Amino acid sequence: MNEFQQIWLDAYRGYLKAASYTGELCPSDYTAAREHADAVLISLIKAGEVNCD
Repeated sequence: MNEFQQIWLDAYRGYLKAASYTGELCPSDYTAAREHADAVLISLIKAGEVNCD
């Protein structure tokens, strides 16, 4: 797994944990988690925190 994949997966899992500490999630939670993970990765790329090479 490369750095981008690991950052995205960590953000995705973190969002799901925060969305429901009981583990009860609805389909929209997964969509929101995906969008959150995408936004985290994009913002890190734009800020130069993650190397795009």
